[in-house]
Amino acid sequence: MSAAPERRSALAPLGFLLAAAALLLAGADWYRLRDSEAQQAALERRLTALQETAAQKDALAAQDAADQQALKGLGMRLDDLDSAYAELRKHSQEGRDAWIKAEAASLLVAANEEVAIRADPALALKALQQADERLKLISDPRLIAVRQEIARENLALRAVPQSDLEGMAVALTGIADSVDSLPMKRSVPEHYQSGGNLSTDAASADTGGLWARFKAAVARLGADMFTIRRHDLPVEPLLAPREEFLLRRNLELRLESARNALLGHQGRAFSDSTRAAQLWLQDYFDTRDKVVASAVQQLQAMQQQDIAPKLPDLSASLLLLRQLETPRNAAP
Repeated sequence: MSAAPERRSALAPLGFLLAAAALLLAGADWYRLRDSEAQQAALERRLTALQETAAQKDALAAQDAADQQALKGLGMRLDDLDSAYAELRKHSQEGRDAWIKAEAASLLVAANEEVAIRADPALALKALQQADERLKLISDPRLIAVRQEIARENLALRAVPQSDLEGMAVALTGIADSVDSLPMKRSVPEHYQSGGNLSTDAASADTGGLWARFKAAVARLGADMFTIRRHDLPVEPLLAPREEFLLRRNLELRLESARNALLGHQGRAFSDSTRAAQLWLQDYFDTRDKVVASAVQQLQAMQQQDIAPKLPDLSASLLLLRQLETPRNAAP
């Protein structure tokens, strides 16, 4: 009986230890379970985070694809705009060039008109120079031939002798304005002496009778009214006031005709009118007067001027320019 209690007393600490060990193992299992659950929860959170990150990445990829598509569309639109702008610029350049060529052609037409119709080489030269300035603005190798022809025509015009038409027109106007003040030729001598026998007749009348005195008085009256002189040259009669007025007006008309012929580049008419005006001045006006003599000299000098020289043909440059134009953009 005593052996059993002793055995029980000896086994009691061992049971306690076993129980404590079991408790420790249970606690360890519980902690391991807690830790495993925590790790699982952390893993789940990481998985959730990864899933969210993957979703965000997918969303970003989708957004990036959309952006890329939008950029591609924008690039295509920009390409279309560039193409449209280039086309517009091309048409604008073509329109500008066509406009400049039309201006140059109009100036060349004006140059031909100045030569063929108005015979004015100075204005024709200016029109050629302006046409060349217009064509200089266009970068077209085909225009080189046109500009070379314009240069040739320019030199041909410069070789034409130039008369001072404006100066001659002013001189003709000045002579015409002075017609009324020009002195005319007179047939009456400027100085004369009365007959020397009048005093003798008067002295004899004093010594004679009544009839002798009457005859002397009549002679004195006639001497006061009339003068009789001998002249070796034929004497031209004095012009009546009306004839003098008409002569001056006719001279003015001659001078005006000469001026109109000058401005109209009518060489034959100009020469005839200035010659006629010169002869009228020499025949009817006092050439000893400085103004009359100067007018005669000016009219003689004018007759030596060629107011209508032969002018060159300027049509070649215009024809070359028109050959470069299309029917739609043809120059005038």
